[in-house]
Amino acid sequence: MGLFDRLRIEDGLDITLPGFEGDPTAVTWQTKSLYPPAMENYKITMGGQLYYERTRTEEVPEAERPLYDEEIGGFESALQRLAGSLRTVHLGWTDTEYHGTIEFHRSIDDGWYAYEATFTDGNLELVQRVH
Repeated sequence: MGLFDRLRIEDGLDITLPGFEGDPTAVTWQTKSLYPPAMENYKITMGGQLYYERTRTEEVPEAERPLYDEEIGGFESALQRLAGSLRTVHLGWTDTEYHGTIEFHRSIDDGWYAYEATFTDGNLELVQRVH
């Protein structure tokens, strides 16, 4: 258990994941290979590069939060005030120019799917199943 990062495979990348019968672009994979794992978003682009999502966090105005009560002009408790108080703003994607191997995995139904993706000088070279 613990923190991990999310990895998506961009539609248009010509990739086959051995033993996986689904569409790998329709799955959000998990990885702990990109240190330190911190619930960040990554994607393998259709060109075979590993990109990192740049974001910032901002405070949501109280009146826009899900538990804001218009009748009382606020919240019933301090805990309710916290719900939905932050949002993530997408700033763009940055090429990591990754060189090395990352492991990514996902449990789907009763199956466990784990793979290693090897990047050389920022380009995806090989994907193989980990048993």
